[in-house]
Amino acid sequence: MHLLSRQYSIYAILVVLLRVSTNQSVAQAIHPPDQYVGEVGTYIASSTQTPFWLRTNQYGIVPKQSPLITVRAGIYSDYDTTGNSSRRWRESAFQFGYGVNVVGNMAPNLLSYERAVLLPEAYLKVRRGVFEMYIGRRREKFGLADSTLSTGSYAWSGNAMPVPKIQVSIPVFTPIGFTKGWLAVQGTYAHGYLDAENYIRNTMLHQKSLYLRLGKPTSSVRLYGGFNHQVVWGGRTADGGTAGGTIPVGGKLPSGLVDYFYVVTGINRGRTDTTKYTYFDLTNRVGNHLGSIDVAAEIDLVRHTLYLYRQSLFEDGSLYSLINITDGLNGIRIRRNDPTAIVRDILVEFLNTTSQGGPIFIIDEARFRGKDDYFNHQQIRNGWGYRQHTIGTPFIPPALGPNNEYPYGTFTANNRVTVLHLGLSGSLPVRTSFLTGPVAYQTKLSYSRNLGTYNTPYVPVRNQFSGFIGFIAPLDLLGGFDLTANVAVDAGTLYRQGVGAFFSVRKQWFATQSR
Repeated sequence: MHLLSRQYSIYAILVVLLRVSTNQSVAQAIHPPDQYVGEVGTYIASSTQTPFWLRTNQYGIVPKQSPLITVRAGIYSDYDTTGNSSRRWRESAFQFGYGVNVVGNMAPNLLSYERAVLLPEAYLKVRRGVFEMYIGRRREKFGLADSTLSTGSYAWSGNAMPVPKIQVSIPVFTPIGFTKGWLAVQGTYAHGYLDAENYIRNTMLHQKSLYLRLGKPTSSVRLYGGFNHQVVWGGRTADGGTAGGTIPVGGKLPSGLVDYFYVVTGINRGRTDTTKYTYFDLTNRVGNHLGSIDVAAEIDLVRHTLYLYRQSLFEDGSLYSLINITDGLNGIRIRRNDPTAIVRDILVEFLNTTSQGGPIFIIDEARFRGKDDYFNHQQIRNGWGYRQHTIGTPFIPPALGPNNEYPYGTFTANNRVTVLHLGLSGSLPVRTSFLTGPVAYQTKLSYSRNLGTYNTPYVPVRNQFSGFIGFIAPLDLLGGFDLTANVAVDAGTLYRQGVGAFFSVRKQWFATQSR
């Protein structure tokens, strides 16, 4: 039994959900668009490669090659948060929203996976009480890390095109009643559909997360903890498997209901059917598992807020055995509680992925650890990527050959890295008759040491500096629009050295009619 036949059963579930909404019709619950967005911009570079920080963590919409022209348009409708409906109705009835964003890129020699027209967002969402469900593509990040200046959360950074999925969640921290607001919960549970191409085709995504907050929103100290867990599983190879190999004969990977149980729980015992499972399946977990266990603290210092976080990494049993405990993302951010401050946010991060539990893979008492080979997988060679972009931290990049294949037989050739990162943001009090407000700025400075992998180390080590500074100026012209000017530089031996820039004009229209 196949758990879900591609993504089509996802849509069937949504239809059922819509039919159970008996209090209000769907037509009444879905409001006209709240927001329209349009943007036209251009990327230029001193070389043919777009610098790292101009294309990174942009949800896969910025091609690697420059120059190019980009056109972006979006339309969004959110839930009714106005006073036009009673609180009781909003909590007891289904409310709906949607979003669509289209990106058109015009450039010579676009790679096949970059495409001239992209659809980074297309979703329908529904909410009832504290719960939300959505279907489609939607921009998201997972993990307790800074959301704007960070290098990106380890497991899900916003670097790749959003994966189409169906997700049920408690989207914001929601107090647990009997704790009188001192304990709040946030979580997600999702099923997604990955590429129909690559070595393993039609793979699926299982994803879940759970985070707790100790302390009220008004508390001076708030503590956070939780985890996120992702699994790529199922699918089929184009050429079929071979006896004694990592792929079953016929090329189909385990994808039944019982396999879904193994995927969700991570249990790697209890399978004995050698006609269905290869030796690789029997001695490993079903699918490619990864994620992070996160802790964070937020401290109110009256004029400033201090935020500290740590993400510990897991792919096999190394974290359980604490032999890769030195690996992880560590961050500290201090924020001035004044949105107009010249320097509002200062962020320092350190990412380390060099340990991986050591260079030797250990099998002991059905527990596997060591040589984690982050984002690579011996069976699902597509690795932790989507449309040739890393889903997790962009500092573990895909190793693409001239025909968009993985010449090393695995997803990445560089997953042992250390990164020291500084981020700054704030507002410049520039005053002219053309501006409707302060000019916002943001800068990112990253220095990385790249060691390759345990199997194919870089000799010598490749050092890389990537920097970025960007400005957004709200202009009082033609009804008002934002002018964006970003400049980035790459210097080192990992990426092509060069300087690049992005300039755009962006306009938002908000619905003014009363609901």
